Amino acid sequence: MDIATSFMPLLQVFTAAMTEPTAQSFKQFVAGWIFAPRRNITGALRAIDPTKHHSAYHRIFAGARWSIDQVGLAMFDLVVKLTDQQHCYLVGDDTLIHKTGLKIYGTGMHRDASQSSSGFTSFRWGHCWVVLCVLVPSRKDPTRKYAIPVLMRLYLNTKTNKKLRRKHRKKTDLMLEMIQLLTQHAGEKSLHFLGDSAYTGGRMLEQIPSGMHVTGRIGKDARLCEGPRPKKPGRGRPPRRGPVLPKPTEMLATKGLRRTTINLYSQSSFHVRITSVVCRLYLAPEREVKVVAVEHLRGGRGIEVFYSTNVNLSEEEILQRFSFRWPVETTFQEAKGHLGLGEPQNRVRAAVRRTTPSMFYLYGLIVLWHEHVRPEPGPFIRMWRGKRHASFADMLATLRRDSVEETRQSIFSAGRLPPAAQKLIKPLEVLLSLAA
Repeated sequence: MDIATSFMPLLQVFTAAMTEPTAQSFKQFVAGWIFAPRRNITGALRAIDPTKHHSAYHRIFAGARWSIDQVGLAMFDLVVKLTDQQHCYLVGDDTLIHKTGLKIYGTGMHRDASQSSSGFTSFRWGHCWVVLCVLVPSRKDPTRKYAIPVLMRLYLNTKTNKKLRRKHRKKTDLMLEMIQLLTQHAGEKSLHFLGDSAYTGGRMLEQIPSGMHVTGRIGKDARLCEGPRPKKPGRGRPPRRGPVLPKPTEMLATKGLRRTTINLYSQSSFHVRITSVVCRLYLAPEREVKVVAVEHLRGGRGIEVFYSTNVNLSEEEILQRFSFRWPVETTFQEAKGHLGLGEPQNRVRAAVRRTTPSMFYLYGLIVLWHEHVRPEPGPFIRMWRGKRHASFADMLATLRRDSVEETRQSIFSAGRLPPAAQKLIKPLEVLLSLAA
């Protein structure tokens, strides 16, 4: 089975980093991955007619010479080319992919955020990936955004690093490495980083490049301060911080604060008390920020505190920018559910570090193809009340359907195919598009 011809040029983000034999094997492998009911190397080969021994396809990830970072930077360039974005929103987060087996490289016990709550922490065995995505607007509705992964790092916990005799690196260190790499590659493009408190705290903000805007969340007891006062002659070093300001909880204790209703995440409305101040974070005193403290009046969310280095934004705009990070959670869920991220059981270091990022990039290519390459969005495979946008399942089914249609046309012409056979083939195409 061949992939739709309109999708094939997008694979150049991979093949440009590979030798010609590896690129040919990879194109066949991707076709199998899209149609396979079980997502591993041998399972993908069952969905195609392989022209090489199965070890050649294993070697793509385990032994071939190519750089996964080069592919990621090519993904960023492709996003900019297709969407013509000069101001890019970046979203950073991490996700756990469950694995079984003690001999798989890099596995360990990690906190499973999807199964944890404020009063309970769940741990699972697997790989923890730190992911940096770029937001892409939908062609039909610019308010609908997709998080396209561009760079990834495998996080190893302290026990795994000790076993491998490696220096331990925190998740924030890995995220900073990717941010700096992408900043150097992006050149003059304007970048705005969005993240939760783990990746936008004061220590993190202090190290993020000063040319990049940051919008994130901080703790409700975060220390705030004014900018440094002018240095007086003969009084030692210049001060880094000014007078200490009230904490966000103390700001919200003031009576008479503005009450309003804000709309976030496209559909949800929140009734809040809100206040803000332009100041500095105590742990990052060099950067001026606008801190927005919010107390929810309904729903039990309590007090939340956000900030942005773009102090010209209004309070509502800062909250809206932070809500832009939600598509990264959708990316994790859909890539795991529809592309089988947890199914490959690669064991060696190179294969582990390449396979999962490759599947994330394949997710991004399918979204870009459906939203910015295909002339019209495909039909919905499932419809429900209020559905306005194609889900990733719809996009994947459309790619399968287009691929099957092109294969049928290359084998049978309309004049040679009996009408009875055409009636039979059409429902089979629909079933095949939904098979995986």
